Amino acid sequence: MDSEEVENMRGLLKVYRDGTIFRLENPRMFVQPSLQGEGGVASKDVVLNETLGLWVRLYLPSSYLQQQTEKRRLPLIVYFHGGGFCLFSPAVPDLHNFTLKLTQSVGAIVVSVAYRLAPEHRLPAAYDDCITALQWVSSHAVDGGDFERDPWLHSHADFSQVYLLGDSAGGNIAHHGVVRSGGVEAWSPMKIRGAIFVQPGFGAEKRTRSESECPPDAFLTLQHSDACWRISLPVGSNRDHPFCNPWSDGAPKLEDVTLPPLLVAIGGRDMLRDSNYVYCESLKQCGKSVEVMVLEEEGHAFYALKPHCQSSERLMERISRFISSSPSESVIDITDVA
Repeated sequence: MDSEEVENMRGLLKVYRDGTIFRLENPRMFVQPSLQGEGGVASKDVVLNETLGLWVRLYLPSSYLQQQTEKRRLPLIVYFHGGGFCLFSPAVPDLHNFTLKLTQSVGAIVVSVAYRLAPEHRLPAAYDDCITALQWVSSHAVDGGDFERDPWLHSHADFSQVYLLGDSAGGNIAHHGVVRSGGVEAWSPMKIRGAIFVQPGFGAEKRTRSESECPPDAFLTLQHSDACWRISLPVGSNRDHPFCNPWSDGAPKLEDVTLPPLLVAIGGRDMLRDSNYVYCESLKQCGKSVEVMVLEEEGHAFYALKPHCQSSERLMERISRFISSSPSESVIDITDVA
């Protein structure tokens, strides 16, 4: 047995030359859901596919659990978390707390998806899980179907007001899930009104300036990003694979795909800053609706690491405004500089 480490993700995930994989699975690293509610938000876990290990954590404002009178239905957010395709789940404290705050701030139901992780399940496994999760959600909007209905979604969700949210790798997953499924029109009668991508994870073999200048003490470094791509992309692929670089040869032509209006949040000190700009500008050239929010002082994952900072509050306010305003089909270009 060759016990040499070939990849080490901050001690949480280790990959060895002989193919052995170690994951740190300490129960104290995870938060259990609470039907009693935390900060006015109830949560529970639902298994979608036991064989695949695919599950979701649902979040609902607590007042809707014991409603005695008819309340309005709530917007529905389907959330895909970050972690370089290989780390974390909805039960990680930082992500759980972010989703609690999102639910409370926006006044929405949130479905946080625990997709399969690399390297045990390389891409496109996470994209397939994205599509399965959307199929499960959309099954509540029609009669019948292959999925068991959840009472929270059945009773309280407005399926004409569905939004996707993804941060870092989760933004990549939501993007590819929509593209691979044929665009937002494929989900009718469920209406995907918009998508919010926070520092979405895309790249290419050619280094951007923000990648080359990324300091070694950043939360997301170039070394860490490269390692995530190595263990997540199909074996033998490089960063010009369409999963990483949606503008590479062989990638779907995005001008032909019906994408929802987008809000993209970019960190001014994030290694992914320049690739995020390229993503937004390329989509606008295809005639897509893209709002851009720039938080100049922030690095990667600030909203989870510093949930109460001014930038995190501004991000939550912008997400709320984006959802409540029901973005139009026209091209929008709004840039906020923190």
